[in-house]
Amino acid sequence: MYDKSRKDRTEENLMHSFAVHDLTQEKKKLQENYDKLVEDVNGLLDAQERRAEVERKDLETNKLQEKYDMVKNLAAAQANVTRNMKLKLAEERKNLQNHIDQLNKTVEERKNLQNHIDELKKTVEESNVKLEGVKAIING
Repeated sequence: MYDKSRKDRTEENLMHSFAVHDLTQEKKKLQENYDKLVEDVNGLLDAQERRAEVERKDLETNKLQEKYDMVKNLAAAQANVTRNMKLKLAEERKNLQNHIDQLNKTVEERKNLQNHIDELKKTVEESNVKLEGVKAIING
């Protein structure tokens, strides 16, 4: 009986060892599967994060491109305004120079006319003096 009990316990221990061994093997497989799942999930999360980063960079690039286009358009508009202002200023300068030239001509003509008037006055005065002399001789 003692031997039988011992033999039964030994068999039980052996059976438990097999069960422990089987459970240990299953635990290893489960751990490997779990590790692979964690690795896959991390890979998916990394891929999702990279996609989100690419999308964010694309969005930033688009915003920067829009700003660049706006600045480029503003610069072109400013260049057009500046060019138009320069052309208008050059035209106004030309017109002003024409007016100045006409004023100078008018001033010169006025001087010439004043000289003629002065000469005519002088001639009239000389004629008046001669006339007075002739009157004095006639009346005299």
